Amino acid sequence: MVEIIVAHVVSQLANLLVQEAIYLGGVRCQIEWVRTQLQLLQGFLKDADSKRKRGDGRMESWINGIRRAAYEMEDVIDTINYMLERRYQRRGSMGSISRYSRKPCELITLHKIRSRIEQIKVNIQSISDSRDRYGIANLGESSRVLEDDLQALRQFPPHFYDDTDIIGFEDDKEKLVKLLVDPENKNRSVISIVGMGGLGKTTLARKAHNDPAIREHFGTFAWVSVSQNYQVIVLLKDIMKKVMEITKKKETNTRITPEELEQMGEEEVTEHLRNFLKDKRYLVVMDDVWSVDVWRQMSHILPDGNNGSRILLTTRNIGVARHAEPRIPPHELHLLNETQSLALFRRKAFPPNQEVPNELEELAQKLAQRCGGLPLALVVLGGLMSRKDPSYDTWSRVDQSKDWESSRDGQECLYILGLSYQDLPYPLKPCFLYIAAFPEDSTISASKLIRLWIAEGLIPREQTQTMEDRARDWLDELVQRCMIQVVERSMAHGRIESIRIHDMLRDFGLSESRKDGFLHICSGDMAASNGVSCHRAAFHDRIGDEVVVSSPYLRTLLGFKLVLKDGTAGRFLNGLKMVRILDLEGTRDLKMLPKQIGNMIHLRYLGLRRTGLIRLPATIGHLLNLQTLDVRETGICWLPTSFWKIRTLRHVYINIFAFQSAPVSGDHKNLQTLQIADYEGNANVISLFGRIPTIRFIKNWVSTQGFAEEAMERTCDRMLGKSFRKAFEKMDSLISLTVDVSIIPGDILFAQTPNFQHLRSLNLFGRLLLKQQQLPNSGQFPPNLTKLILSYSEFEQDPMPVLEKLENIRLLALKRNAFVGKRMLCSAGGFLRLQHLILSVLDYLEEWRVEVGAMPCLTHLTIDWCAELEMLPEGLQHMTTLREVKLIGMLRQFNDRVRNEDGHKVRHISSIIFDDERQ
Repeated sequence: MVEIIVAHVVSQLANLLVQEAIYLGGVRCQIEWVRTQLQLLQGFLKDADSKRKRGDGRMESWINGIRRAAYEMEDVIDTINYMLERRYQRRGSMGSISRYSRKPCELITLHKIRSRIEQIKVNIQSISDSRDRYGIANLGESSRVLEDDLQALRQFPPHFYDDTDIIGFEDDKEKLVKLLVDPENKNRSVISIVGMGGLGKTTLARKAHNDPAIREHFGTFAWVSVSQNYQVIVLLKDIMKKVMEITKKKETNTRITPEELEQMGEEEVTEHLRNFLKDKRYLVVMDDVWSVDVWRQMSHILPDGNNGSRILLTTRNIGVARHAEPRIPPHELHLLNETQSLALFRRKAFPPNQEVPNELEELAQKLAQRCGGLPLALVVLGGLMSRKDPSYDTWSRVDQSKDWESSRDGQECLYILGLSYQDLPYPLKPCFLYIAAFPEDSTISASKLIRLWIAEGLIPREQTQTMEDRARDWLDELVQRCMIQVVERSMAHGRIESIRIHDMLRDFGLSESRKDGFLHICSGDMAASNGVSCHRAAFHDRIGDEVVVSSPYLRTLLGFKLVLKDGTAGRFLNGLKMVRILDLEGTRDLKMLPKQIGNMIHLRYLGLRRTGLIRLPATIGHLLNLQTLDVRETGICWLPTSFWKIRTLRHVYINIFAFQSAPVSGDHKNLQTLQIADYEGNANVISLFGRIPTIRFIKNWVSTQGFAEEAMERTCDRMLGKSFRKAFEKMDSLISLTVDVSIIPGDILFAQTPNFQHLRSLNLFGRLLLKQQQLPNSGQFPPNLTKLILSYSEFEQDPMPVLEKLENIRLLALKRNAFVGKRMLCSAGGFLRLQHLILSVLDYLEEWRVEVGAMPCLTHLTIDWCAELEMLPEGLQHMTTLREVKLIGMLRQFNDRVRNEDGHKVRHISSIIFDDERQ
């Protein structure tokens, strides 16, 4: 792991020497010496790490010495860069005073830097001198190039490596479904799945939960992950969010805002939840239950309406299952047999539709047998072998590894996890370990994880692609290796939206993190008085001032549902001058940040989403290394004018009031994401877009209350239209655009969109100001568009004849009366690549026809609250690719027709979900 840190620092030093050769003056030779020595020491780290793992205690100290020297030099680099940036902002790159003339304060800083580097040199020299004494050999650099692996990865469909297989569990699923829908059992009952870790309990539960018979039988659903460190109030609120989300459109008397729910205590949540569920047939999945106390605390809250409601529970402890439901025997999962094991291993080890080479048949069988029938081991080992050269010699080396013999007595899975981790290219190892910082069983946002990786310096800069794209490639690599699981992908282009990590892989990652000094986890009151020795710490639930104050070298602080003692962050943050990552998302009682946050000059990531903050200190403008600011769902409505002078900004999430408080200025060539809540076409925002040619994601949130009426009454401001035209001409890097178009002349918008060569996602709110209120021809849309969402457009003419000609469209959503006509037609040969179609709240649609040959790739269809639609189109019966149809908020007679006389149209579809049926 130290190799990654050293390599990163060596690269930074090289860049510093090239870019600031003149200004460095007296410290240039010192920096050169440090870079050369660190580069030399890289070659010895592999042997030192190998000796450390064999029990040589001296190596631990030697490696730690290099780690400390690398981190200290990184601090020096950041200090120099900060000083140079201050100089740039003060004088500009051109000016009457030479850029290289120095003020007295800068001379003092340079003297301090020189003294610090001298001390680092002494430490490095001591480390080098002990190298021969310890007999450490130069084995060369051990980092691997990922390019070939990533190139191979792109050959396969993005969903292929998702962990959704249930080979060997087909009968188990059928038994579970029968127990869950048993018409003879009217009692509220608990059905339990029991088995050891890695056996597939969660995967099986998810398959049963998503079965069409289950989705039709129950009226409302909730899935919650319990884990070891559960809190009843958190579980209850999670269930409440899930079950009440489905009916919020219809039963307005039960609508509760997220803010109201957050303020509720346990008694109030219990009352609301019991009242809501008492007359409903519900299914609640409680995944990963460790203690009998969980059900003891939850059983009196989930009501028994004598209507066949069910709780599906997964656990490793059979005692937990028997306590929850003594009347129904737990469903115990068993290890896979040899045939099933080989089938699952093959599926993960080889690309789709590829036969196993004859020379690997026997080896594949032996490797599958070594997994002992455990699905997790089979999946991870298969993922590992998928990255190996498919040759007999390569596979044989894995099979004949001497360590297999030492991994008996049920330890084979741990050995396989270790084997897969050690096989990761070195740059990927810290990225994998970083995921272990997130709470057990949590769903992790891929975008947030990537922003954190970049802020940590784990992703290298390249000329050919952005760091964000590079990080997504690495995320895909971890998925293919089955080290993480995909929770959700983008429906339009298959991009990973969220992930999770299996408990056993997370535990393994935490163990490796402790060994390498990479990450420290503090849960509850752990480490309340002792400092954190490593540079990264994740605090779960609680944090004490003493922990942070006694950890002055902490560089990363990740907070998850933190509770602060006094509601402020005064003493808690004052000691963190070296911090680079500060993420306090969800800390609701955080009311104020101290002005001393401006002293965190190395800060790159500041996450304050869903906190109780209403204001930021003016010193936020001092954070000249800041890459990400996220203040979504807070009351923060102000930014200092100096904020937009920060040139390192990459991702900014604010609201329109904060934006308007600070005029935009400066160079923003790094800015990629700008998300402004409550933005409705502000001309200053539009002007900003035009000055940021690198921007890739633009999103605004618009309140839809009274939206249609207001949109019809608005008139176009000519100056605003001119601003859009000028801005759009320069935004050739745009990938995603979400915008209120009811104030933009349609001819301006669609005259520019063909220039957006990289635009893949387009989300348009409001009535387009177009002649005759109809769409322009398909040639006026962005050429590479894969996702299109239209809301409140109020097109009177059928938009399908235009939209079905978009060659690359994969997701199309018509929402909130985007079309107000009565009849819609999808023609033969149209929508050649469309995979997902959503028709939502089209109040006037009565007839939808689909010709044979239309939408040949459609896999998912959602029809949502289309009250006047009379029937499904006949053409659906010819769509052999269609896997799922969701019918949400449709009238009972419509659903009954689908179940009966129209059954021939959907007989071939594996999943038909009826949700929130109306009378």
